[in-house]
Amino acid sequence: MAEAAVSSTEATQPKSPAISFINSNKGKPLLVANNYVFKLNKTTTTTKYWICTLNGCSAKVHTDLNSQLIKTIGDHNHLAEKEKLEVREFREKVKQRAINETTPIPRIFDEECAKAMLSDATIAVLPSECEMTFPCVFGLLPNRQKSTYHFMFNELKSIALQMQLNFAPKTIMSDFEPGLLTVVSAELATVTHSSCYFHFTQAIYRAIQRVGLSTSYNDDDDVKQYCRKLMALPLLPEAIIEDTYDDLIATMPKQLKDTLNDLLEYFQQQWFVKVPISQWCVHGLNIRTNNNAEGELFLLFNSKYHFLMFNIAFHSRFNRRVQVNHPNIWSFIKILQGEENRFHHMYVQFSAGLGIRQKQAKTIAIQRRIDNLGQRYYDGAISAMEYLDALSFTVAKQKK
Repeated sequence: MAEAAVSSTEATQPKSPAISFINSNKGKPLLVANNYVFKLNKTTTTTKYWICTLNGCSAKVHTDLNSQLIKTIGDHNHLAEKEKLEVREFREKVKQRAINETTPIPRIFDEECAKAMLSDATIAVLPSECEMTFPCVFGLLPNRQKSTYHFMFNELKSIALQMQLNFAPKTIMSDFEPGLLTVVSAELATVTHSSCYFHFTQAIYRAIQRVGLSTSYNDDDDVKQYCRKLMALPLLPEAIIEDTYDDLIATMPKQLKDTLNDLLEYFQQQWFVKVPISQWCVHGLNIRTNNNAEGELFLLFNSKYHFLMFNIAFHSRFNRRVQVNHPNIWSFIKILQGEENRFHHMYVQFSAGLGIRQKQAKTIAIQRRIDNLGQRYYDGAISAMEYLDALSFTVAKQKK
């Protein structure tokens, strides 16, 4: 009976916690026990003394010099934060891979996320490496024919009905692919459709190269400034773009006009005849570029969280994941699965209240400058030509 009593007593004793070790951000050892983290306080000739990392908590752990548990002392005055511990371990894995491999860090991040099978609570406190733009649909189209684009929209509408969603995009942003522009007008006639400002400036610079003005653009300040004024036209209010363009041409020195003649003919034909001003004017729009997506079409939904982005020419981040021009179907599916996993992490973080990544100081300064110029124009402090001239200084030189 005595032996039975002893066994019963032993059964009620708390089990010694399993311990493990991780490194701090500064590379110092941390002890983990029961999802609590301890830091090394001091070391004697026989014992290491560990204290809880939370200031004010009296819980302690003693180990021998070989890091074998001797005893635990005291209770914690706070709850364990398993999620933060998982994040620490996750970051350590990413860090070690980044040190030892040549794999790009964003790819390591995505791969470790996929392998870790993290809980939603943990994902919510993970560091975010992305903008809050959710890629939901990849449209792998065989060509750029109008019939193909019509088929794509019909499929999307059908899928939306099956998912009990209202396919009612609020804003569409795309490049200037002619077939797409026509189909968007037919399929979504009441939607605000704006083209991408980045692609507009790229188109102008390609035209500069095509008509043989690259050297003049780089070496002649007058040529460069007038080209930038053309690039800045979409930033003006739509109602004054054509008149301002006419004034720009009328006041241009004859020699400069002769130099830019081929470029001006292209601009007149492309941006006033083929593509209406309403299509490329981005004045007052919150989204001036889809360069973060590098895709053909961006749709912003009315729903609180729903964004849809088609990627026919896949954005650069996705291309870095693919790495080859023609992956086999199994590799491609694996990449898409990784994208789905990444999207889930982004959505959980967004739902948990994680804010959108802060814009760079340079971006904020440029936006503030554009807004201030607009206000000065509306207040009558500057003319339309002065407005355009000032906006031209916000147009960055496009790379070859």
